[in-house]
Amino acid sequence: MTRGSGSGDSYHYGDEVTVNGSGNIGIVKNQSPTIDARQAAPLLPQEAIQQLERLLLELRAQVTPAGASTIDRNLPVIVSEESAPEARHGALMAVLGVATFVGGEAGRSIIEAVGRVVELLGLA
Repeated sequence: MTRGSGSGDSYHYGDEVTVNGSGNIGIVKNQSPTIDARQAAPLLPQEAIQQLERLLLELRAQVTPAGASTIDRNLPVIVSEESAPEARHGALMAVLGVATFVGGEAGRSIIEAVGRVVELLGLA
């Protein structure tokens, strides 16, 4: 769709298609987003926790000593099935703080993973 505002501006939204020749009957679109297998949303709480653990271990090498210490203290609480819900929630919030501080793609991946774990465990 092209719109003019009268001042010479125009805006284009959607696909633009040029057809040449004859016998054309359709458009093939291949625009599905790619999802990295590591980032696909897990279905089970234990899968979500394992994914978060992997991400936190990767992040640990990139953060300050204080951030690494926060991960070290809280990761065992997060992964243990024996942890009380309140303790697990607190540990998740602590690593969420580290991820928020780090930012970028690594931080965003962990923020999303923490959100999934919180939701799947019913801690929200």
